[in-house]
Amino acid sequence: MLELRDVQVSYGEVRALRGISLKVEEGQIVTLIGANGAGKSTTLRTISGLLKPTSGSIHFDGKELNGTEPHEITRSGLIHVPEGRMLLENMTVRENLLAGAYCRSDKDAIQSDLGDVETRFPILAERNAQKARTLSGGERQMLAIGRALMSRPKLLMLDEPSLGLAPKLVEEMFESVSTLKSEGTTILLVEQNAYGALAVADYAYVLRVGEVVVEKDARSLLTDKSLLDAYLGEA
Repeated sequence: MLELRDVQVSYGEVRALRGISLKVEEGQIVTLIGANGAGKSTTLRTISGLLKPTSGSIHFDGKELNGTEPHEITRSGLIHVPEGRMLLENMTVRENLLAGAYCRSDKDAIQSDLGDVETRFPILAERNAQKARTLSGGERQMLAIGRALMSRPKLLMLDEPSLGLAPKLVEEMFESVSTLKSEGTTILLVEQNAYGALAVADYAYVLRVGEVVVEKDARSLLTDKSLLDAYLGEA
């Protein structure tokens, strides 16, 4: 469904990605893990068109994305939930959710999906008239994911969804990711919480300084403490 081949990205003279290659098959959760500065968020921003690769290719759903504008990538069904959530702070919860469906014109289905999102995250229904800026960290993450689901993603990219959440909410967030997969959503997950990510993923890529240094079945990597120690320094 998604394939990157030898993708390189530079910030001026600094090479942020040094030939990243990876695949995400339909129905999978694939995770990118690594320490700060490894290139995880840069990879997602490049896939979603916010950064332009200096070389290499990106293919999604049978089409090459190189040179495609971000709004066109979004319309193709590749949806990015960025680090920091990037909510529309002065709009209500309901308005933020509806903003996720801005590419759609099927009004009845939009209302149905809105109901589904509010059933999935009941707190969003309770807070529907509140401004996004008034929400807690966990509620903000639910809203960011809910807004993304309103676009009916073919592939959902989640950037650090557990960041800043209390331990109980982190557990609930990973449960939500697993549920989305069971319902047929394909997910590319970026996480510093390596153990949480590996526990829900099918396949994993370990990044270090803009390069893939290990790729492996997620469950087998989860049990390889020496490898995690070597490349993450947090196991």
